[in-house]
Amino acid sequence: MGWRHIQVRWPWRWRQRYGMVVAIAIFILCCITPAWAVIPGTLATVDYAKSGHTLELLSELSPTLPVMDIRLAGIQAPDAKQHPWGKTARRCLADQLTNRVHIEPQNPTPDRYNRLWAYVWAERQLVNATVLTAGCAFLDSDRLPQQRYGKELIYAQEEARLLERGIWSPEHPLRESPAAFRQKMAES
Repeated sequence: MGWRHIQVRWPWRWRQRYGMVVAIAIFILCCITPAWAVIPGTLATVDYAKSGHTLELLSELSPTLPVMDIRLAGIQAPDAKQHPWGKTARRCLADQLTNRVHIEPQNPTPDRYNRLWAYVWAERQLVNATVLTAGCAFLDSDRLPQQRYGKELIYAQEEARLLERGIWSPEHPLRESPAAFRQKMAES
């Protein structure tokens, strides 16, 4: 006696119900692109990190937008002359970058320094938030209501603050904002 093939016959109601569930699951998996798979913006090649919040590109972003510098939106980094935080912030930003990044402009026009304020994505990570998480920068609270990724940026800074990373370290915290530092330097 060999093995017999047993055929299970599900009642019509069960076949219909499970068939509908399977059809919906296939539709969701095939037709709807998950949010993490879509990286918005324009692909650009980074030359180097100029500061803790500014990047220089190898070429213009587009013929209609001839900018070479990208300013990370939503964050402020220590001034380059704020020892040791300025150099640390620049190195931290450089470590977060890949050669090719996606640039998602916050505003369509450059600022007075010909920098485009933007959100930068490297390997599916929002660089603006990863710099905050590392404790190398802090939120630009003056512009926070305008931020598209405001919640992500707030959570990233709070993580760094609670875990005492970088500028939030109790042993060596950043005690002066970049604006106050520049004002003090201008007065002296």
